[in-house]
Amino acid sequence: MNFAEDFELLTGHAPFPWQAALYGRMVDGAVPTACGLPTGLGKTSVMAVWLLALIANPKLPRRLVYVVNRRTVVDQATHEVECMAARLMSAESAHLHSLLAAMPAIATEPGASPLIISTLRGERADNGLWRRDPAAPAVVVGTVDMIGSRLLFSGYGSGYKTRPMHAGLLGQDTLLVHDEAHLEPAFQELLLAIQCEQERNQEARSIRVMALTATGRTQADFQLCEHDLAHPVVHARLHARKGLRVHQVSHAKELPARMADQAKSLAGAIIVFLSRVEHAQACAARLRKGPGKPQVLLLTGTMRGQERDDLVRSPVFARFQPRPAPGTSPADGTVFLVATAAGEVGIDISADHLVTDLPPFDSLAQRLGRVNRFGAGDAWVEVFCEPIKAAAPVPNEADDDANEEAPTLARQELYELARLSTQRLIDQLPLREDQRRDASPLALGQLPQALRDAAATPMPTVRAVDGLLFDRWSYTTLQYPLPGRPPVQEWLHGQAEWEPPRTWLAWRSEVAWLTPGHLGDDTLADFLADYPLRSRELLNDLTQRVMAALMALHERNPHDCKAWLVTADGASFWALGELLQRYPKARPWPDGAMLILEPRAGGLSSGLLDAAATYDTAASVPYDLGPHVGERLVDDGGDTMAVPPGMRLVRAIRRNADDDVPVWWRLYASSQSADDDGSRSSRYLQTLSFHLGRTEHWARRICASLGLPPWQRKAIEFAAQAHDLGKARRVWQRSIKNHAEPWLAKGPMQPALLGNYRHELGSLHDMRAAPAFSTLSEQEQDLAQHLVAAHHGRARPHFPPHEANDVEVAQATVAELVAEVPLRFERLQRELGRWHLAWLEALLRAADALASDDEQEAT
Repeated sequence: MNFAEDFELLTGHAPFPWQAALYGRMVDGAVPTACGLPTGLGKTSVMAVWLLALIANPKLPRRLVYVVNRRTVVDQATHEVECMAARLMSAESAHLHSLLAAMPAIATEPGASPLIISTLRGERADNGLWRRDPAAPAVVVGTVDMIGSRLLFSGYGSGYKTRPMHAGLLGQDTLLVHDEAHLEPAFQELLLAIQCEQERNQEARSIRVMALTATGRTQADFQLCEHDLAHPVVHARLHARKGLRVHQVSHAKELPARMADQAKSLAGAIIVFLSRVEHAQACAARLRKGPGKPQVLLLTGTMRGQERDDLVRSPVFARFQPRPAPGTSPADGTVFLVATAAGEVGIDISADHLVTDLPPFDSLAQRLGRVNRFGAGDAWVEVFCEPIKAAAPVPNEADDDANEEAPTLARQELYELARLSTQRLIDQLPLREDQRRDASPLALGQLPQALRDAAATPMPTVRAVDGLLFDRWSYTTLQYPLPGRPPVQEWLHGQAEWEPPRTWLAWRSEVAWLTPGHLGDDTLADFLADYPLRSRELLNDLTQRVMAALMALHERNPHDCKAWLVTADGASFWALGELLQRYPKARPWPDGAMLILEPRAGGLSSGLLDAAATYDTAASVPYDLGPHVGERLVDDGGDTMAVPPGMRLVRAIRRNADDDVPVWWRLYASSQSADDDGSRSSRYLQTLSFHLGRTEHWARRICASLGLPPWQRKAIEFAAQAHDLGKARRVWQRSIKNHAEPWLAKGPMQPALLGNYRHELGSLHDMRAAPAFSTLSEQEQDLAQHLVAAHHGRARPHFPPHEANDVEVAQATVAELVAEVPLRFERLQRELGRWHLAWLEALLRAADALASDDEQEAT
């Protein structure tokens, strides 16, 4: 292999020296823990570096998980890797394609890329491919919340059945790249704690963590070298001209008007940053009042995902992009993008000039990275600041003890102290010939590290984590609140007292009619696990503002609208009035809770929460949105039962129990993304013997592709042969309308006919009678039995009492089987590690899903 040539094939440009150096280290197995790389130098290319290193050294993790603090508008990381996957299909890349295609257990289809790509956020919903073949090279892109919650067996938007599978596939055989790690110090500490715990337990495929940061709080073990500094492109970007000037205002309320007027005096593509949403809205409104109908876009973190994503196709936004969205022509003249902190990170844009208020230094550095990003011009940076009051002296570079008082200060005081320190840092930037301060990346990087740290956003309180917490989070079948098992939110982001609580909001038509009666034995949380909320449907705002808006909506609406409340403890049905009585303004629901309203409640305007707005049905987010997110499809109203090609029926709910003409609500999912029990929704009828044989076939291929130890491989292959033996019960066969042999493994299921019988428990009994079981070692028997018990998400650590029954087996025997399950689970977690055991479960579940999609001729 020739790295420089292959890198150019994948990315379209020659590598910088740091990319070649990183490749060399990764091929040697020495993955850096922290890479200090300035903005604008292609940090996302670490995905291409990893892929080429994986080809050269197959012992590297086969899965790269790219975690971003926030990706407000553009799924840039996903776009980069999609372009890379497309280039793998060229004739020039045939040698790379063939080497990668040899790794997966599933043969790469002709015309398909051997690299799997999945996104857990933004415009692209989870396509499920990262779960389909654990042996395939894959890139998974997601936010701190989506990835972090799944790593802790608590996946947001996923049910208890899939949480261990997600934890295993993300927590093993994975290189986890944490982009802009300095913005989420609590999450970075959590990742290191998970890595340490896995290494302490000697988990065979523990994660490797690589932090990427331009303004790190700690020393990176991989940085630019002399060759990088001499590179003409790197030199131009590091020396990009950015002339900074500070303007004083007498009060913060003056910021929107003063900054809007300053922005109007500039020409070109102008970006304006304000830290408060109401300031950003006021500034945008003032800009729009100018002569000639100025072209203004507003971007805030409180916007619904659909409207944020739609910004990408705006001609105004295209002016800021180096590569506009296909089919989008950049607007002419002077244009304005007004943004809050939501526009600081993860957006590949470059403005001609910047107007901003004064945030802490790390945030200011991010904002400066959005102007003259590539060093082609001379940007003016206008910083506006109101008087800042700090309760402690600003630290001095020579005074190492100056910040000793900081931990005793209130968090808001620390925040203001950081802003005051940022003012002092600006004064230390060198003066240019025009008397503006030099705010180039090189000048920022030369500021004293101690002062940069002092001027950074205050660190949240990082919660300690230990083995007991990891254990309790791994008990995924205990769905009720468990003492000592808190929600994971504070471990993902830390405790930041200066940040007020926030609430998620969405609107769905099903809220108006769905009742517990429609769900039967299932819960609302089970329903939402099948039909999860996506980023495009959600907006996030301060809980105080949400409460005020809800009260106004309730007062205005003559009918009491319905709502669903989703918290870490589950999901519940409410009338809006009852909800507001139960959760008065002084004692709202937990931070990070989600409210789903029926559309007639209103409250949405241009993607923003607006108590005065009715809900425009044109603003509804359709669930089938094309190849990226068309993995789930809703059919509401018809009586036809035709399943769309390539999809499974996951849920069918009859909305009108009394009318003669039934009205059905149906949810379909593509086979690779369905997190349901495949027995309910397989695309094909399969005999039991055929399904068991095909599952064993796929398990053998997956294990061989991954190079598992012989004892694990033997246990998994036996479990695959035995996992559905319990379906050979008359009660189970009646539930799929089969009344005679041959017994079936898949068919249209009626769960109500099962009487809470679980075929996994029946399989656990029957597998012991199989002749091959006695040939297994005690260790292999333990693992095989757990995998069979857990292959639909149970047995972690138990089967609930109401499912502990088998009409064809003596109750005493069933009770003995059930009692052994949690003891075996605990024993295996200690022996193999929490994430490795979950990963082995995921291998069997992948084989089961693949077998469910194998077509058998009619019998």
